[in-house]
Amino acid sequence: MTWHTPETVREDWLDAPESDTLLEDLLVVAQEAVVAYAPALTEVDEEDALIIPTAYRYAQLQQVKNLWNAGRVDSAGGVGDEGFVFRPHPLDWMIKQILRPRKAVPRVR
Repeated sequence: MTWHTPETVREDWLDAPESDTLLEDLLVVAQEAVVAYAPALTEVDEEDALIIPTAYRYAQLQQVKNLWNAGRVDSAGGVGDEGFVFRPHPLDWMIKQILRPRKAVPRVR
């Protein structure tokens, strides 16, 4: 499996930006954020290409959506005409949980 492309994003996200250039830029930025936070990729396929886990690919898609929404938020935090408030974060807790899930291991203090 590979990283998302504009074509694959549009299959999974109906409200994706129309501009291929903008979407490609968002994909690169999201991929860089995922790679920087997630455990390093080490598995390779028969052709020595890195294997991208499904969780990384999903996290990339969610981060692209976050980045897109962040660019549309006004200075008061609102999006749209209904007064909806959205406060995007660089990598929100859900994406972090996908990439580095917390394990239910008790701590001894």
